[in-house]
Amino acid sequence: MKRISTITLKLLVFLLVILLSSLANAETIAKKIKTIPQGSDSAFITKTLGTPTEIQVVFRYFYQGNQAVFIDSVIRDIRLAEPHKKLKIKLKRQLKAEQKKETPISSLRIGMNISEALERAGEPDSIVKGEDWYYTNRHRIEMANGKVIKTEVHLKATLETLDWIWLNFTKGGLLFMNITLALIMFGIALQIKIEHFKLLLVSPKPVILGFLSQFLVLPFFTFLLVLIIQPTPSVAMGMILVAACPGGNISNFISSLAKGNVALSITLTAIATLAAIFMTPFNFAFWGKLYSAASNLVIPIEIDAWEMIRTVLILLGIPVILGIAFARFFPNTAERISKPFKIFSIVAFLGFVVAALAANFGYFLKYIHLIALIVLVHNGLGLLVGYTIPSIFKLSKQDRRTIAIETGIQNSGLGLVLIFNPNLFDGLGGMAFIAAFWGIWHIVSGLGIAYYWSRKPL
Repeated sequence: MKRISTITLKLLVFLLVILLSSLANAETIAKKIKTIPQGSDSAFITKTLGTPTEIQVVFRYFYQGNQAVFIDSVIRDIRLAEPHKKLKIKLKRQLKAEQKKETPISSLRIGMNISEALERAGEPDSIVKGEDWYYTNRHRIEMANGKVIKTEVHLKATLETLDWIWLNFTKGGLLFMNITLALIMFGIALQIKIEHFKLLLVSPKPVILGFLSQFLVLPFFTFLLVLIIQPTPSVAMGMILVAACPGGNISNFISSLAKGNVALSITLTAIATLAAIFMTPFNFAFWGKLYSAASNLVIPIEIDAWEMIRTVLILLGIPVILGIAFARFFPNTAERISKPFKIFSIVAFLGFVVAALAANFGYFLKYIHLIALIVLVHNGLGLLVGYTIPSIFKLSKQDRRTIAIETGIQNSGLGLVLIFNPNLFDGLGGMAFIAAFWGIWHIVSGLGIAYYWSRKPL
């Protein structure tokens, strides 16, 4: 035992020495890079710094001194010149001829191909073929015509980076997302019956508190959280949008696992699904504009409430109305297919989120760490608020569990569809990262808290 402890200690010391040596080497390289003068050639760089970790062949599209860096015909980076460091992005629907002339780089995103970039920003001032030399993946030397044009050390992705990322879907991918969400909502509507609304008359208190927790309290506390942590505009809007969405389609299943009030869960899902047609656009527009006014940041998007209402009406309203009508006129068939549809909705939702991730997997892998903690805190806040509100009003433990789950499990799939709508947010990076990761995490947190509650007596 003593021998094992000695070996472990030696191994830790060895790893610590390697780590310190690596950090010291990286810092030495950073200092040397700072001394490299512009105009130096590749031979001088190699002699001073040695062989780079990686060399990337790039095409630099210059717009007023700003660079859109293309690799394999796709924008891999956007580098703003010093006078434009605080430049705000523009969405496709905001672009006008005069805006293209003023700040064309603001319409471009990391992930766009050349044709899309040229359509949005027009022809660049110049195109230069060059190389990016990386040392330890954290320090970069930009080369053009064999000469150094710029050096940067301690490269680090920040939340601001997400604002410039364009998470893209093909038209087929967007169609799949829309159809999947419509089928999920149709399946939920098959289970909506008149008797589910009777609980509102028989026992209104938990239903009203559950509704207010979802559509008033969670958006309000999300607004406060956004003001406290002050994320970038697209991340803030992603948080507000998720909070404005109705409860998720798996909340009934998780409530049953948690020994919650399943009847209350179904009633809240039915009411929230119908109310979301109007409440989701209203909440997003209201809290989004309030944030824009209260924040020091200038929100780089205009909130088109009517476009949101139209989209939500198509994606939620029509499938829900059809589902309720189908269950009304074909009750036996609806009874037979409602359970398979419930299973389908869970599988489809997972596939829905996986599709969003798979289409942009490289970006998620590279940047997800920037928003992971924000989503964990936000989701935890939803569960906490959802449990605290009914506790204040002395509801039963069953009702508290159910309202907590209904508040903490959000329909982020609806959020994703709205985000990828080119007439709304055009796949805006920060918003999409928040909604997609929430879609994964709320399942994990929901199942985790359900498992914990299932082992606790009521």
